[in-house]
Amino acid sequence: MKENYLMIGTWRPVFDGADLITLPGDTGVSKYGDEAFALATKVGDYLPRIQLMTSQSTKCKKKEFPIDHYALVQGQNFIDLGESVDVLVIAWRPKAIEIGDEIISVFDPKDTEFERIQLQSDVKDSGCMFGPEYLMWVPTQKQFATFFMGSKSSRRESPSVKALLKNAATLKSHLIETKKYSWQSPIATPCSTPFDMPGADDLIKQVTKFNNPPKQEIEKIDEATADSQERDR
Repeated sequence: MKENYLMIGTWRPVFDGADLITLPGDTGVSKYGDEAFALATKVGDYLPRIQLMTSQSTKCKKKEFPIDHYALVQGQNFIDLGESVDVLVIAWRPKAIEIGDEIISVFDPKDTEFERIQLQSDVKDSGCMFGPEYLMWVPTQKQFATFFMGSKSSRRESPSVKALLKNAATLKSHLIETKKYSWQSPIATPCSTPFDMPGADDLIKQVTKFNNPPKQEIEKIDEATADSQERDR
């Protein structure tokens, strides 16, 4: 590898993987780690969400993400979790969302807005969905995340997730076929693979926050956010 250098006034590309400068006391590792970087680049106070990326996903259509793989989504960052992912199913809550210029989330099923969104969910291209949302721990990423089962097919499969509350589960997908369409839908099975658990303090903090959502939550939307939400089928 060529010696690192910095030319005053001119940068000459080398493309050998070497850094352009060497700083005093530089050990090759930043003073701040990846965890600090994640905090510094955080957009809003939202947990990432787990999403089954089907063939209808824009990212899959563009061949930017494997079809029928789970993704951990935060903003425009999509982490491939594979065709199946082991999780700890921690808690659940009802949720209704409307996707327009922004995402409106309502968590009280007795709220008139929840009822309105629920009724609108049967209207094609309404951007409205409802169903259970789960709080989960993703051990491979050492990360809490939400998993919203808001489409018709995922609502039908949601009891398989609820049955594993407070236990380890493996999220997979299975094929659903009708005379006109076929698509993959999420399903959960018991997990027997050992994995690291979250810390007790962090667990209590996340459960308390998850179980006490605001009456209504409004999230700014971008293309990646919209694409990460399930379309109703």
